Amino acid sequence: MKKLPLVVIFLGLFSCGESDTAQQTGSQNILENLTYSVDTLVVNSGEEFINLKFEGLFSFLSPDHRLFYKYDISSMQLKEVDLDQLALTATYYFEREGLHGVEVYGRTIAPLSNGNFIFSGSKKIGEFSKSGELLPPFDYKLDDLIDQTQSQGDNYSQFTYIEENKIGFFLETHFSDPVFNLISINFEEENSKVIDLPEMDRTNDFRVVSKEPGFTLNWAQVLTLQVIASKIYITTPVHNGIYRYDPVKECLDYITFPLTLTPAKKTKQIKNEVSSEGARNEQIDIINSEVRFYELLWDEQSNQFYRFSSILILSNSSEPSTKSEVYLSAFDSDLNLISEAQPEDLTQVPQYPFFKDGKLWSYVNVDDELGFAVFTFDF
Repeated sequence: MKKLPLVVIFLGLFSCGESDTAQQTGSQNILENLTYSVDTLVVNSGEEFINLKFEGLFSFLSPDHRLFYKYDISSMQLKEVDLDQLALTATYYFEREGLHGVEVYGRTIAPLSNGNFIFSGSKKIGEFSKSGELLPPFDYKLDDLIDQTQSQGDNYSQFTYIEENKIGFFLETHFSDPVFNLISINFEEENSKVIDLPEMDRTNDFRVVSKEPGFTLNWAQVLTLQVIASKIYITTPVHNGIYRYDPVKECLDYITFPLTLTPAKKTKQIKNEVSSEGARNEQIDIINSEVRFYELLWDEQSNQFYRFSSILILSNSSEPSTKSEVYLSAFDSDLNLISEAQPEDLTQVPQYPFFKDGKLWSYVNVDDELGFAVFTFDF
C-alpha cells in the first residue's frame, strides 16, 4: 500500500481571517419567547428486533436525514429506518471475520450516496456494500495513510467523510499524553495533513486517570468531529469555542461566543491522577458540576446552527442527579450568536439530537422499542 505524504499545518498559517470572537447579530432575540411541544413517535419494526442495549450509540443518519441507521455490534446487523415512514425498511448483514469481515475495520460508519458504507476504526478503513462485501481499492491500513513519524497520537477516532471532495477526517488523540489534532486525508490526490488544534488542549485539564491495583482507567472529556455543509466543526464539552475547517480553502478558524446565560468554560481545578474509585468519582462530580457544551445542530430549513449546554443540578441524596439546567443557543450560518434561552420544563438535553424538516428529533426508548421525541419549536 502506498504511503501518502503528510504535511503538518499549524493554527494561524492557514487562518481564514475570521474574528476569534463571534459577534451577536440581529435585532430580534428569536429564542426570547420560545415555546415548544413534543410528540413521541415509535418506529414500526414489524417482526424484526432492533437492539437498544447501547441506546443511541452506533447510530448515524443519511446525509439528507431521511434514513436512520442503527448498528448492532453483537449481531453485525445494520438496521435501516425510514424516518418519513417511521418504519424499519431494511436489514444489512455483515461478517465479523474473514475476507469480508468488518470487525477489524471498526464501528464508525459513514454512508455513501451509492448505497455503500465506509467502516473505520483506529487501525483500518474500508468500503463495504449493502450485501456485506469489501470493495477495494478503498481498503487501507491507517499506518499506510498517515506517516507515523509525523503523527503525534496513538488513536484515530470519529471518522467523517466529505464525499464530493473525497476527503476523510479523523481526530487524533494519545492515551498517555493526550494531543488533539485533526487528520485530513485526501484519497483522490493522495496526500494527508495533521492540523494542530491547540485550543482543545484545555480539554486535558478535565481528564481523570485512576491508577488502581491491577488496572488503569482513563476518564476523559470527548471532542466531537462533525461535517456540516462540507465544512468540519470540532467542539469540546469544556468550553464554548469551536474550530471550523474549510477543506477547499484549507483554512482553520477558532471561534468563541459572548454567552450571557452560562459561563464560557469550566474553571474548577481537579486532580488528574487518583488511586481509587471513590477519588475518581469525586473528581468526576466536580467536573459535572460545571457547564457542559454539546455538539452543533444544523437546521437546513432555517439555515441556522443550534447548540445545547447544561449545568447539572446536584442531588441531595446518595442517588446521582438526573436533572440539569438546560440552555439552547442559536447561531446564523456564519456562526454568529443570535440568541440564547433556557427552555421551560426541559431538565435533560435531548439524546442524540438532529434536525429534520425544521423540527428537532432525539432518540428515546419506548418500552424497548426504538422511538423519537420530536420537538416543534414556536419562536
